[in-house]
Amino acid sequence: MKRITALILAAAMIMTMLTACGAKKPIDTDENHHILYFKDKNKSENAVATFFNSDSEESQDIPMIKVAEDDDSFTFVCEGNCADYNMAYVTCGSMHTKTFAFNKCVSGWYNSDLGFLPYTQGEEIDYYPEFDDIELPFNGCNKTIHVWTPDDYNPNSMERYAVIYALDSPGMVNLGKKCQNPKDCCNLTIQAKSMMETIGYRTIIVAIDTFGDMTACSRDDELVPDIGATPSEPMHKQMLGNELSDFISGTVVPYIKDNYNVYHDPLHTSIAGISLSGLEAFYITMEHPEQFGTVGAFSPSFHMYDDNSWRSYLEKKNFNGEMPFIYLYTGEEGGDTDPYVTQMYDRLLEMDYPKKKITLHYNEWGMHTDTYWTGVFPEFLEAMVYRYVEPLQK
Repeated sequence: MKRITALILAAAMIMTMLTACGAKKPIDTDENHHILYFKDKNKSENAVATFFNSDSEESQDIPMIKVAEDDDSFTFVCEGNCADYNMAYVTCGSMHTKTFAFNKCVSGWYNSDLGFLPYTQGEEIDYYPEFDDIELPFNGCNKTIHVWTPDDYNPNSMERYAVIYALDSPGMVNLGKKCQNPKDCCNLTIQAKSMMETIGYRTIIVAIDTFGDMTACSRDDELVPDIGATPSEPMHKQMLGNELSDFISGTVVPYIKDNYNVYHDPLHTSIAGISLSGLEAFYITMEHPEQFGTVGAFSPSFHMYDDNSWRSYLEKKNFNGEMPFIYLYTGEEGGDTDPYVTQMYDRLLEMDYPKKKITLHYNEWGMHTDTYWTGVFPEFLEAMVYRYVEPLQK
């Protein structure tokens, strides 16, 4: 307890010095601890952060220190052990926030008028980012990809950036439409800003529309690959996931490499999706491990195929080569995708997929909604950067 109190006081002193100097980047006291910010629109007088391990359920309560206030909110800070705990929530009086991932890719979370959202301490808050909208030919029509670059991105510089390809664009990023509430997507641009500010890992985001051409094919067609078996749900008849995979690997990725300052290796190239697009992201990565070094599959629809179909497909893959890091998330409530995701995790390990290159976050209470995917998205960023997710892989 004495050590915790000392750490909190030290964090408060650090924040005072940082504010006085105009600095933005927090300082970690050691490699296992990280500073967390919480911005509260309700201007609560007290806040307590509860850090917990989603596997063991061990937890620790840390009182937060109020370090700033303005007309809209109070800002609190504390330090947590990200080697022992991967999740957290904040309690203010009788109210507590939604749970969220806690690691070194996180700056803070904001209890705002728009919802409970990620934010970056010291940065201007903007939940309506700007994108370069580019149309590329696919399946007889034009498909739009939305490219986001950081504010200080310089196309004429020699600095290289990693790339995150995001399927289901409206569910992953806020496309700047005022009718789209930021709480209804994963806010990947804000999550990336948080990561860049805390650890300096630079990335751009390529969000890809995956809702079909709205006439001849739909989202359900584009995001279901043909793995050599019939899907369990009969409405998925066209199975255009193979064509979408070829389009992304053969058209979108080369376009981004030719027109943006990005790395060309798989280590700096990742892809992510939710629900059906989580299934498709997984498939694309299995098909093109030479391009994608990390995949984030959030509540992926693995139930589309049975165990025999999956094993027949996966046994054709060579798991002895340089395989991508796989981050899987699933819940069980409200129609989420377990036990199928847990079964895929076990299946891959049984088929000798490298254990050090796959991790699973199982949330017993997780539901099939953006709220839960937003909260755990920083774990995918941690997997992308470090190829390891603490403490899930201890």
